[in-house]
Amino acid sequence: MPPIVALHGFTGSGWDFSAFRTHLSPKQTLIAPDFPGHGSLRDLTATTAYSLVNHLSIIDQAAGTSGPITLLGYSMGGRLALHWAIAHPERIARLILIGASPGLKTVEERQERQLADAALATFIRTQGLDAFYKYWHHQPFFHSLFKLPTERLKPLLAQRALNHPEALALSLENVGTGTLPSLWHRLKEVRFPVDLITGEFDPKFTELSLQMGAHMPRARLSVVEQAGHAVHLEQPGDLAALLS
Repeated sequence: MPPIVALHGFTGSGWDFSAFRTHLSPKQTLIAPDFPGHGSLRDLTATTAYSLVNHLSIIDQAAGTSGPITLLGYSMGGRLALHWAIAHPERIARLILIGASPGLKTVEERQERQLADAALATFIRTQGLDAFYKYWHHQPFFHSLFKLPTERLKPLLAQRALNHPEALALSLENVGTGTLPSLWHRLKEVRFPVDLITGEFDPKFTELSLQMGAHMPRARLSVVEQAGHAVHLEQPGDLAALLS
């Protein structure tokens, strides 16, 4: 059984896969590293730590050097997972992308997004985490996340509160959607099995996943009920069932 390497999204950490882990077989290995600016790496302030190369190196370390892996990525982690998988197709037994995209197709779209991300990074630095999260969590595809029972939502928000504004700003500026190169033109190279997973309350990424799947011969789309963007946090049992 190939180990699962699970990659978190922006503002998250490897901790985000704790509930998902409880739904896996005891024989299944789950490795969930932290990316710069998040979790155990939340204190990093050197810009070089936030390069795409360094993020891919972290995946290298998590994947180890022997045998295929199941690579799972959520949102930002999904973009990074796709970059790594295309570079290492021989290591992929299965790729699982949750609420992810291959980036923006045109130079104009990427430039517009870079400007928006730069403005948001400035907002994080100047206004702080409370103001940022009030904006960030207000996005429609997160509404269902905030309907989780208190005993599940409270520790999640406590983890988010440990982040540092400067670190999140650096992450956004260096591996945000507008900064990373588009992979749309390389999707045809993806010949291994791919699961594209979205929540029913996340129509934007469901449509994106349909478009992605049209370019990948072994892709399938699963839409999880009673979930928004963060399927692994909202319906971890359903996610585990899809992987079995």
